[in-house]
Amino acid sequence: MGEGDKILTILTPEYGKIQAIAKGARSYKSKFRSGCQLFSFTSFEFSKRKDWLSVTYAEPVETFYDMRRSIESISLAAYFCDVLCEVATDAQDAADVLRLALNTLFMLTKNDEYGKIKAVFELRLMTEIGFRPAIDACAVCGSEKDICFFSVYEGTVLCKNCIEEKNILKGTLLAMKHIISNPQGKIFSFRASSDVFFELGSICENYLLTQIGRGFRSLGYYHEISSN
Repeated sequence: MGEGDKILTILTPEYGKIQAIAKGARSYKSKFRSGCQLFSFTSFEFSKRKDWLSVTYAEPVETFYDMRRSIESISLAAYFCDVLCEVATDAQDAADVLRLALNTLFMLTKNDEYGKIKAVFELRLMTEIGFRPAIDACAVCGSEKDICFFSVYEGTVLCKNCIEEKNILKGTLLAMKHIISNPQGKIFSFRASSDVFFELGSICENYLLTQIGRGFRSLGYYHEISSN
């Protein structure tokens, strides 16, 4: 908005997704420059001007600088923000979603387990916004044993007595339960085999995309550079 201004999309704990104008934020001399950069966790103050909020104070709390050392982590962060922008709404409490976003960006600065970080974010985000999958028991007979199939459309599981097809390992199911059920501070703390991580990544991504009902160019870009 103007040559030196920015329109910011901000995820807040109390009011969900909001937009605000940061006058002069693109100038290297601006007092708002550091607090209004992409992926920043910032303390803001605003004033109301007609139909817009205008930034009057922007002090960065955390910029996740180390995340910028890898093109893969940056591309994942862009994908995460695209998803958040899609699912977050105005005037709705988003404290848990914001906490998940911050924890996820922090993880991107600390390690390069990008597939694991991505899968945890996708599944936990769906849980936080009301799409928690029902994976404790078979959706048909109620059995908790021999679960072998997960439906990305229904968000439910089936046992081998109710379906012949198999698409989920026991380890993957355990990882999903860990991500869904534990406090946010513990959801990244688990180990698994490479086969489980591969399957977990595919299931969590497909579940999120199916439930949201759209794809993301940033996700396609991440897959392109990670495959190269």
